[in-house]
Amino acid sequence: MSNGETIKDILQQIKDHKLEAREGLRRIHELKQRGDAVSGAEQTLSPEAVEQQVKDVLCRVVKLQPEELSHELSFKEMGIDSISSVEIVRDLNEALHIQLDGIVLYDYPTIPELARYMVDEIQKNSGAMPVKGINASAANANPQEQTHEPVQSQRLNHRYEYMNDLIDQFSTNKPAAAPSKPKAPMKEPVNDFKEPVKASEPAAVSPPAARSLNPLAGRQAKEEQASAVQAALSAGQPASGAPKLTLKTGAAPIAPAASSTEATGKIKLGFAASRPAEEPVKIMPEAPLGVSVDQVLAAAAEGIAIVGLSGRFPGAASARELWRNLRDGVSSTGEVPASRFDIQAWYDEDRKADQKTYCTVAGLLDHVDEFDPLFFNISPKEAEIMDPQQRIFLEEAWKALEDAGYSDQVVQDTRCGVFVGCAPSDYTKHLEANRLSNTADAFTGTSSSILAARISYFLNLKGPSISIDTACSSSLVAVHQACVSLWNEECDMALAGGIRLMITPDSMVQSSQMEILSAQGVCRPFDQEADGTLLSEGVGVVVLKPLKQALENRDHIYGVIRGSGVNQDGRTNGITAPSVNSQIQLEKRVYEKFRIDPAEINYVEAHGTGTALGDPIEVKALTEAFREFTQDSQYCALGSVKANIGHATMAAGVAGMIKILLSLKNRQIPPLIHYNRLNEKIRLDGSPFYINTELVDWPENKRGSRMAAISGFGFSGTNCHIVIEEYRRGS
Repeated sequence: MSNGETIKDILQQIKDHKLEAREGLRRIHELKQRGDAVSGAEQTLSPEAVEQQVKDVLCRVVKLQPEELSHELSFKEMGIDSISSVEIVRDLNEALHIQLDGIVLYDYPTIPELARYMVDEIQKNSGAMPVKGINASAANANPQEQTHEPVQSQRLNHRYEYMNDLIDQFSTNKPAAAPSKPKAPMKEPVNDFKEPVKASEPAAVSPPAARSLNPLAGRQAKEEQASAVQAALSAGQPASGAPKLTLKTGAAPIAPAASSTEATGKIKLGFAASRPAEEPVKIMPEAPLGVSVDQVLAAAAEGIAIVGLSGRFPGAASARELWRNLRDGVSSTGEVPASRFDIQAWYDEDRKADQKTYCTVAGLLDHVDEFDPLFFNISPKEAEIMDPQQRIFLEEAWKALEDAGYSDQVVQDTRCGVFVGCAPSDYTKHLEANRLSNTADAFTGTSSSILAARISYFLNLKGPSISIDTACSSSLVAVHQACVSLWNEECDMALAGGIRLMITPDSMVQSSQMEILSAQGVCRPFDQEADGTLLSEGVGVVVLKPLKQALENRDHIYGVIRGSGVNQDGRTNGITAPSVNSQIQLEKRVYEKFRIDPAEINYVEAHGTGTALGDPIEVKALTEAFREFTQDSQYCALGSVKANIGHATMAAGVAGMIKILLSLKNRQIPPLIHYNRLNEKIRLDGSPFYINTELVDWPENKRGSRMAAISGFGFSGTNCHIVIEEYRRGS
């Protein structure tokens, strides 16, 4: 009887209560220490043999066929949970006479990674691996030449001892092994490169890889396989389509996700044209571990290139549509529809009414209830519980990378950072109403930190992944922090932006209680009739890289960040009151530190909320900061995207930044709408500024380029100021 058969017999006796557990475990321990039955077959395994053993165990434990396994799918995506992972580790330990830690499947989540780890670690610890049941025919046929030293079990990692205890417990109840089926050879991943789906093609087509610059980096087959396995194992639904998820209102239980036979997967594609196929593959080199101050300063002086962007805003499903609305002077705010929430139930024209709103106008996104979960390897059940902010930011981050010309394969395992301005969503109220707020999916699905981590996890990005909440300046602060991370060489590329949705009327009611909304239902920055702002939704993402690297990679460059800074108001007249002195200090510091001459800034995208106090303070601060460097007058236009779309709070800054980038691309400055007469508290005569009320060509500055500044001021007191310059090839 072989060693393995003896152990099975002992375990069965323990299970049948014919043998005391302590005695049985002692005998098993002695058998493993002795190793007499396997010493004759001792040999060094090839990585292929170890990988095959991993596949055999997976097929046996998870009941998969060999052809259903994939090198690209993680164990979680194959349907392996914490319980089955314990069984897998237990079987691998027994088959190879080693002692893996239970946590190893979490650290090495795919078949090739786990196999490589096992080979490397076992060889490092023992120099050779005993084989049982693998390549037995390759064993040395001359037993007299074999050594009979006892084979010692190797513990590859001493972390998480409790997982190993759990494995030992499972070993006492291990079922008899099912007869193994003949193993079919693994299919290699398909490497067929396909062109991106054009806008004219139906949306039901499965999304391709994001304009891969590497013909061998095709993702199509992998996504299809991932979708099929995820649907079968996690969602219990066929992979032929994805359900249209709806926001849940009221106290009625959430209905099950629609059958895939009744729904169509919603595909989100970027709007940029394909790059030439002959363009070189983009490679992100690793930065040195030690970064000197001189290197950081040199990188900061060089600037940060903006190489991709994407966004959704009121009345605009893409950045292209946003530019059309800005160019044509379109206002995209309106009455809150009943399909979102019943704003009339909360309305009261009395501005002092308790827990009511005197404003019923906002800027809202369309189709926030739609999402294609299988494209992102998320089960429909989990996606329905996820905050829509997580869903939509995930989509727009993908589209921004797509717009930059980067496929998912190129960014895999690179030091790409993610910086997101966001805040906890009121979607939790719907979960509470449906008694779903205390589930595991709700724990991750409503977490702000997970919002940033979703795209990092999906694309295996290894740079910093940070969610930032500084209120209205959040997304600009996120861009600033991304620049700092790039200057410090903490990452080689970064996604930065922000998102804000309003699923309930809470934000409008609370803002009304602070009397910061417009009773007229119109946002009028810098205008005498301005009586407050309007809340809105939005999401925007920009892709950032050091300028030198962007040039080497031949990226398309929307603009170059020449400098940025952040500060705090400290103690003011009230915790939400702005500080003119803090704004002046911030702006001057940015210009001095990055050697920027404000005489060359000929457009400012202001915070410009349309409040009677905030607008005059902002213009005064800008005037005093500019006057430290130039005495020129009436050369710099003022504008604010909030006049068109409202105040997107956490996404407001990135909305203004995308407006600047689109203006640079078209070399035009769009009009400030809803402006009739200057606020009497604002003095523009003799200042560097003027209000632009029509679409005009953007003039060049003294250096022959175009430069803009943008500000974001959070009611938390955190301020951000960024300067962006047009990129001209050869400049």
